[in-house]
Amino acid sequence: MIVAAVAALTLCGGCSSSRKAASVRKPAVGYRKPSAQPARSGQSGPAQGASSGKLAQQSKKLGITVTAKDNPKLYAFAAEWVGAPYKYGGNSKSGVDCSGLTHIAYKTVYGRTISRTSAGILTDNCKRIDKSQLAEGDLVFFRTDGRKSSVPNHVGIYLKNGMFLHASTSKGVVVSSLNSDYYIRNWIAAGRVVR
Repeated sequence: MIVAAVAALTLCGGCSSSRKAASVRKPAVGYRKPSAQPARSGQSGPAQGASSGKLAQQSKKLGITVTAKDNPKLYAFAAEWVGAPYKYGGNSKSGVDCSGLTHIAYKTVYGRTISRTSAGILTDNCKRIDKSQLAEGDLVFFRTDGRKSSVPNHVGIYLKNGMFLHASTSKGVVVSSLNSDYYIRNWIAAGRVVR
């Protein structure tokens, strides 16, 4: 039964490829430091114009509470892609893998082109950070094929409250908890994309 559960949760086993050494680390992109100043009366903050109905729909679809303080482009992207099927090497809503989803998200949400493999994204595009420093838009990396290796073969996009968006081989694009035993056991690193 445990073997079946692990097999059902195996994710994006083919998303990794060769490791290229990262040369220069640069300042992070995608990370948005929380504002110390609250929105003034009459302003709705970062998600200006976003209706509470739209936020409620996104919250329901993602299984987390989306507020006007959250990055509207990131959560709109996540809500739009949840439910897309998994396809190794895919890069569309008709089928996508974990690194493809992450690649498309960074291009769409942040206007940033990153590597197309889990290992490449970590080595070429990220500065490693502590798990406790995770912020919206940071990336989370795992080794899900049972091998003892520090090279990731799965990547997801951190949302908030321990939840992340990723493409699962068994469920397609979903939002999952970093606190599940499976992801705790297969954790490799957290990374912040650099310029």
